[in-house]
Amino acid sequence: MPLPDPGLLGGGLVATLIGGVLAMAQTAITGRWLAACARELAEGTSGPLVPATPAEAVDRSASIRLATLAVVVGLWWWEVRCFGELPRDAAGLTLAVPFAAVAGRWLAHSLLFWLLAAASWIDLRYRVIPDWITIPGFLAGLVIAWILPETLLPVAAEVARPFATPLLEADVLGWAGPLVHGLAARGAGGGATPIMLVVALALFTVWWIVGTGPDFSGVADALPEGDGAAAVAAPLPPASWWPRLALLAAGWLAVAGAWAIGGVRFEGLFTALVGAVVAGGIVWGTRAGASLALGREAMGLGDVTLMAMVGAWLGWQASVLACFLGVLFGLVHAVVQIVRHRESELPFGPGLCMGTAAVVVGWRPLWETAAASFADTGQLVGIVVAVVVGTALSLWVWSSLGPAARRLVLAAMVLLGVFLVGWLLMLQG
Repeated sequence: MPLPDPGLLGGGLVATLIGGVLAMAQTAITGRWLAACARELAEGTSGPLVPATPAEAVDRSASIRLATLAVVVGLWWWEVRCFGELPRDAAGLTLAVPFAAVAGRWLAHSLLFWLLAAASWIDLRYRVIPDWITIPGFLAGLVIAWILPETLLPVAAEVARPFATPLLEADVLGWAGPLVHGLAARGAGGGATPIMLVVALALFTVWWIVGTGPDFSGVADALPEGDGAAAVAAPLPPASWWPRLALLAAGWLAVAGAWAIGGVRFEGLFTALVGAVVAGGIVWGTRAGASLALGREAMGLGDVTLMAMVGAWLGWQASVLACFLGVLFGLVHAVVQIVRHRESELPFGPGLCMGTAAVVVGWRPLWETAAASFADTGQLVGIVVAVVVGTALSLWVWSSLGPAARRLVLAAMVLLGVFLVGWLLMLQG
């Protein structure tokens, strides 16, 4: 039985209820974690990152709750009521999609936004993205992609018709194009093949190697060395390989079980795994190049695991767009902080989260503009390599400049950004 549309009033009440639950969970979980860190740091050190009192970690709990509620309800209005993400046909009409698929995608994106908000909140305060966000977030992305592959981002698929123009039908974006129509086109031999099982297991293993730590914390490594880091790490369970090995074994069994079932659901799971490794790999390459250019660690591993989590929810194409937009948001943030506060050490996670949110909200026009670039694999790889290398070279040049030269470079970057935005607006017009 299809899920009925509760209408504007009923749907709004449901969205408000869900938003309220997520809002309370945000401050109850993330806020209490921040308060615990503040308390442990205050007892162990008096470094610059230590708030005066633990209450400062949650002094904005009311605003965080209201912001969470507003985002969830606004996302419901945009995705469910306005069909803001759904593709359109040549006449500008939205392609028909079952209400259950639209509502499920909204709920999935609300959970993803909750994770992004938690990661940003913590990263802005302590320059760390803990594993308790990225590991469950990644696993939840895999589970949702397998159970509800229709929650992946929507696209239009062309269906050929004899003696007529192709018909556009709604689909979701998989690892190799439209998911459902692509699987049907490949036939029985192109579905869950043994090669896909091996690749899926390898992808999960790559994430496991990079994305998990012996103590599942990811906190102590990101905080300054000394008593403060020890104070935060002390309450954590002892480092052990057994939880990691158990997670690896369970993941292999789950992937193998999904492969045995096959069908569209395994395609959704495979899409999530490809997205996680591609998105995390881009940020890992950027991190490695930037660290080589600066001669020290340029960003934490939490940024890598964050984008791996995003890739599991959105797929690799949307994650690539999120990385590009995240660099732009991070650049704007860096310019503002350098000009206002003379601060050179900035978290990259919030920029990546903003880029991800921008891709989700603006998916339809972004994909209409970028789809052609993703069709040319060589061009896409060249763009990604150019961004990674360009970032490393830019940081190397930046580190060698004096204060006056840096101000000139900032002014040139702002002017270039204004020019590019104006040029893009002219092209769209």
